[in-house]
Amino acid sequence: MKKIFLFAILFTSLISFSQTCDSLQLLKKKVYGFKPSELTDTLKSLKNNDLDLFWKTARNNPKEAAPCLKTLIDNETADSYFCFDASSLLIRLDSTDTYLPTVIKGLKKCELNDLQLSTYLEICFYLNYRKQDITELATKLISVPDAKIFLSNHFLTLNAIDASIFLFNNMSAETAEKTLISAISSGNSTAKHNAAVLLNLMATDNGDQFLNSLIERKQLEDFTIQFIMKDRKTFIIKPKGSKSRSEILESLNDVPYNFEKEFFGFAGNKELTGSACKMLDKQDLDKIRIARQKTTPGLSDEALHEYFALTTILMTVRDKKESK
Repeated sequence: MKKIFLFAILFTSLISFSQTCDSLQLLKKKVYGFKPSELTDTLKSLKNNDLDLFWKTARNNPKEAAPCLKTLIDNETADSYFCFDASSLLIRLDSTDTYLPTVIKGLKKCELNDLQLSTYLEICFYLNYRKQDITELATKLISVPDAKIFLSNHFLTLNAIDASIFLFNNMSAETAEKTLISAISSGNSTAKHNAAVLLNLMATDNGDQFLNSLIERKQLEDFTIQFIMKDRKTFIIKPKGSKSRSEILESLNDVPYNFEKEFFGFAGNKELTGSACKMLDKQDLDKIRIARQKTTPGLSDEALHEYFALTTILMTVRDKKESK
C-alpha cells in the first residue's frame, strides 16, 4: 500500500512537471526570439504582457519550472535575450543555489549591448556573493563600449569601470588581478582601457609592474595612460591629520560603518582619511586592503565613495618612502 501511495505521488509530480514545462516551452516559442532594441514602444508594451505570463507560469510552479528552465537555457544557442531573461527568472526561483551554474551559463550566452545592464550587474554581484566564478561575466561587462548602468534605487548611473568595482573588489586580489591582466592582453579596446584603469586602482605590486611596463613600451592607448596617471596623482594626497594610529586602526576594522560607535566611514571625512595616510605605513597595507574589500557590501554610491576613500589611503601609504 505504501509503495502504491509513493508511486501515485511520483506520478502526480511527473504530470505536474510535464504540464508546466509544456506550457513554458509553448510560451517561449510565442514570446521570445526578439531583440528589445528593435521593438517599438507599442510592441514593447505588448511583449511585456507576454513576458509577464511566462514569468507568472514559472513562479506559480517553481519546483517544476526550475529544471525546465535549466533545460531550455542549456539547449538555447541563438536567442540572447531569452538566455538573459530565463537566467534572471531562474535565479529568483532557486532557493538552494542548485541552478547557479546554469544562470552563469545563460549569462555567458548573452550579448550585453541589448540588455538591461543594471539587472546583469545585480545578478553578477549576487553570484559573486554566493562564491561563484564570475570572472568571464565581469570581463563581458567591462568590454561593453559606452556602457551605462542605472541603479534606480539610488538614482545612480554608473559607467563600466565604476560598476565593475563592485565585482572585482569582492573577488580575491589574485583572481581580480589575473582577470584584468588577461583582459588587457586579449580583450577588445574597451576592455583594455577599463581593465587597465581597474588594475591601477587595485594598487598591487604585480599590477603596477605590468602596467608600468606597458606604459614604458607605449602598448596602451595615450588616453588610457593619461587616465592612469591622473588617477595616481588624484589618489595620492599629502598626509595630514591629528587622529591617532589606534583610532585609525579601529576605524579600519569598523569599515564600512559602525552605527553604535557613530562611525560612518572614511568617505567625506578628510580629517580621518588624512590621518590614516599620515599614521599608517607599509606594514599596514594588508589591513587597508582588507578594509577596502569590505566597502562594497551592496550596490550604492555610498559604497563607491568609501571604496575610493580607502583607495586614497592605500595609494598614499604605498607611495611613502621606506623609513630609515
